[in-house]
Amino acid sequence: MKNRFAVLAVLGLLGITPGFAAELSPCKEPGMPPEALCGIHEVFENRAARTGRKIPLKIVVIPAAPAGRLPDPVTYFAGGPGEASIPGGFSKAQQLGLLGGKRDLLLMDLRGTGMSGGLYCTELNGETRGQGFLDDFLPTGEIRACRDRLKKEVDLSWYTTDAVVDDVEEVRTALGYGPLNLIGSSWGTHAVLTYLRRHPASVRTATLDGVVIPGSLLRTARASQEALDGLIAECEEDPVCGGAYPKLREELAAVLRRVAADPVRLRVIDPPTRRPVELRLTQGGLAQTLRYMLYSPIEAALLPLVVHEAAQGNWKPLARLAFLHGADMSGMSEGFLQSVSCAEEVALIRDGEIAPAVAGTFLGDFRVRRQKAACEGWPVRDLGPDLQSPVVSDVPVLLISGERDPATPPSNGERAARTLKAARRVVVPDGSHYLEGMQGGDCVYGLMAAFIEAGTVEKLDTACIARMRRPDFELPEVKVARADLERLPGTYANQEMGMELKVDLQENGLRISVVQGGPPFPPVLLIPTSPTRFRWEGDGMAPGLAVVFQASEGKATALSVVQPNKPAEVVLKRSEKSLQGLGFVVLGGLAVLAVLFFYRTAAATRNGRALTALARGWLPSRSSRR
Repeated sequence: MKNRFAVLAVLGLLGITPGFAAELSPCKEPGMPPEALCGIHEVFENRAARTGRKIPLKIVVIPAAPAGRLPDPVTYFAGGPGEASIPGGFSKAQQLGLLGGKRDLLLMDLRGTGMSGGLYCTELNGETRGQGFLDDFLPTGEIRACRDRLKKEVDLSWYTTDAVVDDVEEVRTALGYGPLNLIGSSWGTHAVLTYLRRHPASVRTATLDGVVIPGSLLRTARASQEALDGLIAECEEDPVCGGAYPKLREELAAVLRRVAADPVRLRVIDPPTRRPVELRLTQGGLAQTLRYMLYSPIEAALLPLVVHEAAQGNWKPLARLAFLHGADMSGMSEGFLQSVSCAEEVALIRDGEIAPAVAGTFLGDFRVRRQKAACEGWPVRDLGPDLQSPVVSDVPVLLISGERDPATPPSNGERAARTLKAARRVVVPDGSHYLEGMQGGDCVYGLMAAFIEAGTVEKLDTACIARMRRPDFELPEVKVARADLERLPGTYANQEMGMELKVDLQENGLRISVVQGGPPFPPVLLIPTSPTRFRWEGDGMAPGLAVVFQASEGKATALSVVQPNKPAEVVLKRSEKSLQGLGFVVLGGLAVLAVLFFYRTAAATRNGRALTALARGWLPSRSSRR
């Protein structure tokens, strides 16, 4: 009873109506701050009829500091479509420094996603999920089986963007909040624009990070080709990259021809199980892998190297990335993805439009044709003519795009901004769909926070954007003299983190292994790119990791594990004593290894579905389908 009165007191400070208060209580979910409140708000599935089946929407309110609290909360729309907005919004608020600030954080898993009746296609699960994604994007047989199962209980035609934003508006009203500060990422920007169209008086500011506009699916192949062309051109203009890969265009063409003629088959290791898995890399699978590598500056910096290696006959690096991208497509509400894309994208595409839209692109018509096939028979409803009309608004809007984004190119932001009367566009040079690996990435987060604080784009200082830098391109292996290698082996430890690595000298080079402080990966060979810098790669490893040795008086004294353009690095000093057997566990060491490796199985139950995913550590999840 005392706890209930405490909750009601907090809700009173927030101005939340007593009628809604009964549904809110302290959150029990791990990772949430102690002041967070969780609840359920039911909405009609069919918002027009307002009868029949209801959907329980999962809601989280993280209150602002009581002193100086403002009435306009921050609300986040995740991408996909189909990603859960609560975890994404919490992460975004941390990046922007919004927790404990002047504004409440109002988070909600949208209808059909996350914990709000997530429409998961369990038929896609299993050992062949990754291969199915590479071959077909959305395998039609499994998708149809999912459709037939789901439609026995739900009306799939009502899981669309218009219904989503009307749900959020209903919750905003029920909670008694003023206009919202909306943030959208990828598909979430389409939801924000739809909110502006349908409820303009309920929006204070709108932040669009990677802008999606109608017709994006048909433009996917062209946007991906432009991003790839830009990356190759920059490599050619870079003296180091151009010197290392002087025939990159020819090598890329040869690699694409090779898989078109006959799929490449080889074995890779599945990181969670450590079991060998046979991978078949088809033309569509290779095209998707290249496209998803372009999403992140870290992986884009690897693209010339892995293409060059494949052209020389070494397909293993490219195959590892292909497997990880295919296997990592979990945690997404595939049913919601289908309902949105079938009604709002595929239904508007005419067959005669496809060939000219994809002509001369490495992706071709793969994505469009696969999504059209998956949408056959999926229930949709007429969403009206407004769907394709530009959004006209005088609400302050900040639009952020990456120069080489293969999913939401800068041209999308330019088109959307034409009818947004108080808009400011920002294009990150060399940026992509994600910021990972960009030096100065905090600049973008600072801009978002400053924009929300000011409530206007006027006088917004964007000078830091020009100082952002992409990671350096990864270079091929170099020869290092045996004498230079002999000074590097040893045991390296960081006692504070409880982390220990061992470096051995083998006949064919240096071998590194994790002794303590992380998952038991098998030893792997380090690949030298200079006498003291080595690329650390292997099955399940995060791309872009490097080991740099420090030496004094002809002998290595320490090594650093570094990530591209990351300010923090893990430094381990050479040690003659092993940490093993010391009888302590330091959580910091485990956290660092979570940063360094893709490996970590995250199990969650969503509507009875056990999800097991590769946690990509500091890299973003590749579950975005854009």
